[in-house]
Amino acid sequence: MRKIIARSVRLGEAGLVQSTTQGPWEFIYRVSTTRDAKWNVGDSVELPHGKKFVYCKSGGACYTGQGNKLYNAIPATGIDYALLAEGGAIGGTSIKMTAVLTHTENDLAGGNIVLKPVTGSSNAVLQQRIIVGNTAAAIGAEVTIYLDVPLTAALTTASYGFCMPSPYSDVRYSTNNDCSVVGPAATYVSAADMYFWCQFAGRAWIAANENNGLVPGGTTVYGREVVWRHDGTVQLRLYSSAAGGAYGQVAGYIMDNNSAQNGATEIMLTGSV
Repeated sequence: MRKIIARSVRLGEAGLVQSTTQGPWEFIYRVSTTRDAKWNVGDSVELPHGKKFVYCKSGGACYTGQGNKLYNAIPATGIDYALLAEGGAIGGTSIKMTAVLTHTENDLAGGNIVLKPVTGSSNAVLQQRIIVGNTAAAIGAEVTIYLDVPLTAALTTASYGFCMPSPYSDVRYSTNNDCSVVGPAATYVSAADMYFWCQFAGRAWIAANENNGLVPGGTTVYGREVVWRHDGTVQLRLYSSAAGGAYGQVAGYIMDNNSAQNGATEIMLTGSV
């Protein structure tokens, strides 16, 4: 089976042959129902002007002027805390768990798995790995999960684990207060099950909530840092609240000179994958 190892690429490096009139990153703005064979979900790209993008799969429509959200959750898509069906020796690169959902091949790839030696083990000895692949499995069957690096301590059927798929395998626009924001899509995504690039850092225009001081005549002269709101817009941190600022998930800072309180034209997103 294919193993999926995420990669991070910086375009425009010295020595790279490219056009002198156009950047070689038009692919960033493609949306498709088919995964680009060059990229895996979770791969990231940095452009020479500092914009950073992560390759995602949509769980619904995604917007270009507001932040889109990470929608995966363990109960709905992963395997919650449970005994291993099969452990592994030191140096091993796979374990087995019992599927509580139907799994297709590699649907957990790019996710994080946490492994606990025995019930009484402390957080000091947990092993955390990235999942690079998994077998297909029906509910109640054993699913083999492949790890990005070998185990450093042995695991048995008395050991526990829990895992979730890649956070980037279900990104969608939502006003749900319970989800964190990735950022704006490079190109509008109209539906679920589409592959696209989502910006998570670098310069961007993001819609501002009308009541939070970022519109012309607001108080941006006194505040620079902005946080995401539940609806994917941004607001000044000084306006943050439980109801408005998604408990203050930092989006970035205003790049404009706002001495005239002219609102925020450009935001430097400071997120990280």
